[in-house]
Amino acid sequence: MPRAVTINYDDVVRHSEAIIAEGGKLTLRLIRERHGSGSLGTIQKHFQRWEKTQALARQAALSLPSSIQQTILEFVCNELSAGRSELEHRLCQAATYADELATENERLVMKLEEQLNTIDALRSEKSVLEGRLGEVEIVVGTLREESARERQAAEIARTDVARLMLRLERLPLLEAELIDARNACWLVDSSHAEVAKELAVAKSAYQALELSKNVQFENLQSRLADTQEKLQMATAQVQEAQTERFKAVAELAAVHAMRADEGSRVAERVGALEGSLTILRQSVSIPDQNNSF
Repeated sequence: MPRAVTINYDDVVRHSEAIIAEGGKLTLRLIRERHGSGSLGTIQKHFQRWEKTQALARQAALSLPSSIQQTILEFVCNELSAGRSELEHRLCQAATYADELATENERLVMKLEEQLNTIDALRSEKSVLEGRLGEVEIVVGTLREESARERQAAEIARTDVARLMLRLERLPLLEAELIDARNACWLVDSSHAEVAKELAVAKSAYQALELSKNVQFENLQSRLADTQEKLQMATAQVQEAQTERFKAVAELAAVHAMRADEGSRVAERVGALEGSLTILRQSVSIPDQNNSF
């Protein structure tokens, strides 16, 4: 994509005249800094064009006498003839080099702008791809979750299939158990009829038992009344025995008290007798000692 021109000849002329009016040093970089954009090659081309117009204007502005101008012209011609060839050669080389630099600079600027455009395009593509990558990651996460759920469902289905296979394997056994259960039901039905018969017999026996139970209940009631009378009599006897026991306990306590008193008295008497016995022994031992002397 070709690069758009950001500085023209009028801009270079305006900035150059402003720098000269301010008394500054006129350079290509200063012109580009004042303008804010543009390549050095383009600025150099416009600057060289402006310098040529300025040289022609200065030559037209000279107003010296013709004799002095002739002398100066001869001197300048001599000087120019002396170094023209070398200067022209150097100027040609410089111009060629400057043109090459300008061309190379423009090429590099165009290449840089192309690369910047490429970078911007790549950045936009990167952002788009990042968005797609996020969407893909979301889809992949969803697919993983669905896959996990399907795996769990498959495991559950396998478990159910295994259970059903076990049930199918046990089906003959279940059929045999069903036949046995039917036979058992038939036996139960037959036994149920027998039980019904036995129940009728048991009902008749129960009625007989009820009659005998009523008779026995009346007998038990009469016996209970007799027993209650006997219990009342025994209770009265027990109360009398408890009264006599309380009396005996009181008498026994009195006897123990009397015995305790008598024991204390006896102990006092024994103590008095022991004291008198001791005195007698002492009185008996004194004459014996005198006799021994």
